[in-house]
Amino acid sequence: MQNLPSLLYWIKEREQVRIYKQAGLSKPWSKDPVFQRTYFCNVQRENDKVTKFIRQMYSPHVSHPLFVHNIILSRFLNWPPTLEYIQYIENQVDWDCLGPMLHDLKDTGVKVWGNAYVVTTHGIPMDKIDYLCDRVMPSIEKFAPLAFPSCRHTADLLMFIEGISTFMAGQVVADLKNTEGHPLQDSKDWWTFALPGPGSRRGMDWLYGEKVPESQWYPNLMALQRELKLAAIVLCAQDIQNCLCEFDKYMRVKNGTGRSKRIYNGT
Repeated sequence: MQNLPSLLYWIKEREQVRIYKQAGLSKPWSKDPVFQRTYFCNVQRENDKVTKFIRQMYSPHVSHPLFVHNIILSRFLNWPPTLEYIQYIENQVDWDCLGPMLHDLKDTGVKVWGNAYVVTTHGIPMDKIDYLCDRVMPSIEKFAPLAFPSCRHTADLLMFIEGISTFMAGQVVADLKNTEGHPLQDSKDWWTFALPGPGSRRGMDWLYGEKVPESQWYPNLMALQRELKLAAIVLCAQDIQNCLCEFDKYMRVKNGTGRSKRIYNGT
């Protein structure tokens, strides 16, 4: 792990930025110019703005039969103003109204989707709203899990749903396992479950200073989890994966090999 010190630095610095900001201290919250101008997610996903919103709006409905459906929808949209507009959907009649509601919102010229996740129609020539409402959401009825024996099993089932990639399945599982009262909260693989995405693969490459074979990504993640624990940083595997994604951004900006899509005013 050639660049482990740099990753440890990123984790500690990002958490310190969160603490300073939350305490209401004045900018800059970091002396590092990369942190001052680059948007980074938090070390722990539960501290991110959209996740906090989802936790507040959706978690009280954990026992509702359409809870998983709503969580999936919330991550596809990933934008609190839109989620507030449509509210928690409790019945099929309201699901049928979802498309017209989103199109009405789009027609007003306001933002409908969040920027954090890339939502596509996977090559199908149709509007993203129609793809979400006509293809993704109906397929949930057939494949949404009724039982949750583990995070991994749930993710495997979610990936049968049209439009749900490995990355999105991992995000939905993270939302479910961190919801108080949900069965995945007690899953045997709560600490160790994670699925690789492009960003976390690149982050792992930075960590090792070389291209890491895909087959080694997860074993290396478990080794990293142990190393972090030795440094008194205790994180679940999904938070570590998240850190690797952000570490990739940090290293690309720092080394001048790339830039972040989201600029941050931290000065």
